[in-house]
Amino acid sequence: MLDRQKLLKQLNLLDQNFFCQADGQIVLAQKAWNLIKNDSFLAETLQSKKWSVLVPFWQGVLGQTFDIESQPHPYEILAVDGSQIYYDRHQGPACYLINVGSVFFSYGLKQSRIQFESTPRVIMLGADDTTGMGAEVVNLMREQDEFAHAADCAQKIIKASQALFLTLFDGTLIFFQTDGHIDQKQLHFAKLMESFQKLYDQKILYAGYVSFPRSKELVNILKLVLAGFDEKKEEFLSLQALSDMDIAKLFLQPGQRSIVFESKAVVSYLYPKHLKPYFCYVHVGSEIARLEFPAWIAQDVTLVDQVCGIVFDQVCKGQGYPVCLFEAHEQAVIKSLDRDFFYHMIQKKVQQQASTYQISKKSLKKVLVPV
Repeated sequence: MLDRQKLLKQLNLLDQNFFCQADGQIVLAQKAWNLIKNDSFLAETLQSKKWSVLVPFWQGVLGQTFDIESQPHPYEILAVDGSQIYYDRHQGPACYLINVGSVFFSYGLKQSRIQFESTPRVIMLGADDTTGMGAEVVNLMREQDEFAHAADCAQKIIKASQALFLTLFDGTLIFFQTDGHIDQKQLHFAKLMESFQKLYDQKILYAGYVSFPRSKELVNILKLVLAGFDEKKEEFLSLQALSDMDIAKLFLQPGQRSIVFESKAVVSYLYPKHLKPYFCYVHVGSEIARLEFPAWIAQDVTLVDQVCGIVFDQVCKGQGYPVCLFEAHEQAVIKSLDRDFFYHMIQKKVQQQASTYQISKKSLKKVLVPV
């Protein structure tokens, strides 16, 4: 049990600078931004050399902004999210659960369509399987299921769709995971590309919505500028407390988006050319969000505007967060009672099968000991 009185004493001792250390860095960032926001040659300058930090590529003027047009036209949207129950050695059999939630909404049509779905999947592992039980592996499997489920659903929906259609994911489209066995990562990446290709084959618009992004590509640009493009200089270590969200606030107003950037993450070079990840920052009013989409969308300004317009409309309907993603999360989330039910049924199955698997005393105590 947390001793709140002791906690409060520690919080009261925290230095005020702990909470406002970024203030001075924001002022410095603003000065640097003002110097480069209209520089149309900066992107080429940065791409002419390899850096130790991640720097995106873009065309045109860095500080250009675009107003997001509200989406007055009919549109349909599919949103997908996922959650999981990790393997617990105290519960007996080596297994875990993945639950994928999805929602489908249509707007502006004579006959509206609404669909909610929750799809659980239990994965059983061998008793001697030590590689398939870690959280990183479960996370990879959950992500695979999310994208595969979305691609399959979207392909069915598009056949009957009568309006602009977008599939929206919760989170990044860039495979940043570094944990896990190399074979598992390669298989996972191949599965993701397979799902993205299915969407591309039907020209189904899709994007990833990153709320409260902590990426630092824009920050890295400013750090290099402040250091005179010399990473050995002390100025390169500035702006450590900032993220791209802080930088985007310097030039975006509510209802605006940034220019489109091409991700130069190492893994992006493994993507097929038409699926390479691009992104922009969007001021949705309540926050700065990062919106990611593939190259075939990024290279068509009309498609970019359509995606941003639909997402912005969803944020407005959700009062600060895309309503479709909120509802997809509600379909996907595994609550405490669900978790207890899952473990109870596993234990019941063990007993019915007269299995040699045993439930730990620690687990039983958590259930049986009265409060």
